[in-house]
Amino acid sequence: MKRTVLLVPGFVADTYCEIERSYVELSAAAAGSDLRFVWLVPEIDWKYNSFKNPANRGAMDKPACVPHLERHGVPVVFGNLSKYNPIRNYLVFRRVFRQFDVDAVYTHFGFERFWATFFAKLWGKTTIWNEHWNSLNTRYVLAKRVFYRLFVDEFIAVSRFIQGTLPKGKPAHAIPNAVADVARNPCSEEIASLRRRLGIDDRAQVVLMVAGFRPEKRHGLALDVCERVRARLPSTVFVFVGDGVTRGQFLREVRARGLERCVVAPGHVENVDDYYAMADVCMLTSYNDGFGYCVIEAMRAGRPMIAFANGGPGEIIRPEETGVLIRDGDVAAFAERLVGLLEDPVLRRRLGDAAREVVRREYSRETWARRLNGVLESIVDRHRKQGSGGGQSKRAVGSSPGR
Repeated sequence: MKRTVLLVPGFVADTYCEIERSYVELSAAAAGSDLRFVWLVPEIDWKYNSFKNPANRGAMDKPACVPHLERHGVPVVFGNLSKYNPIRNYLVFRRVFRQFDVDAVYTHFGFERFWATFFAKLWGKTTIWNEHWNSLNTRYVLAKRVFYRLFVDEFIAVSRFIQGTLPKGKPAHAIPNAVADVARNPCSEEIASLRRRLGIDDRAQVVLMVAGFRPEKRHGLALDVCERVRARLPSTVFVFVGDGVTRGQFLREVRARGLERCVVAPGHVENVDDYYAMADVCMLTSYNDGFGYCVIEAMRAGRPMIAFANGGPGEIIRPEETGVLIRDGDVAAFAERLVGLLEDPVLRRRLGDAAREVVRREYSRETWARRLNGVLESIVDRHRKQGSGGGQSKRAVGSSPGR
């Protein structure tokens, strides 16, 4: 019997990066199985849509993921959910539930996931909540705990770290994110052209950090590392790819520290694979990242990653085998090991080659899709037998890859 899962992603309207690709390919791969995905997405002109590039508002016909879904024959339903209007949202879900024989609702980002989970539960559907970060360490913690207890049947977490932050008494499955096996591999002239556009000298070594500008990414700590490394290796250039709420503060701090000549911050980029190819070493200064896509992206590119030993990156990186982990907050040790990597091309190559192999073996999208589809099928089947909506007190065993 076909199991129908309504996916309510809450994705940014104008991006099509690893996370969006993953779920589009997951939905397409399920077409030949007993699992069917239906996507609920807003119309492109809906006022609550988020855009990575504000210039895209009014310049697109559909959210960026929709043409890819349509090409794969994945059903897409347009429905504009409101932040504050329950009547509008009730009508949207009534229409969707009547149109499709939905077994479960699977949610991801944004305010949409709360409404989707709420109405799915009211209609007797199984509710599956994919947790991408430590949401119980931010705002409205008590309200979230109550909501999770009342309305969420099972959780899927992107790491064992996130699995451990979720409420006890609810099944929680740890399924790490994944990347496509092959990234774009720019030629030497393309890399040289990118360096020229960024004003990076041909002889300079490049340290890359790909991270949204948010407080938990700790870009200030990254600048502390930058200052220490530059004192030893003055020609090193640090490239910070990403955008976000703290980017303006970061740029002001770069100027205040006099680091304009060694720090490049191009903002959000679409050709991130080119930046990994340009880099000699990648780094991450986050605190308790839920997973850390940039870690497996760097590993796929064969670039060693140095990060603090916490959160998702602390699970992914195998110390001294695929990268380097530093005790959290120890900036001096971080900078010292980064200098060591920059001075040792043989070590960089050894770590990078091992990292690339681990990604191919354990973080491939094919492996991820097979694992996630199996978990979703088992959740739907289990709740069908229980009479939809029944919770389960036994906590699920995580399926993260071993070290």
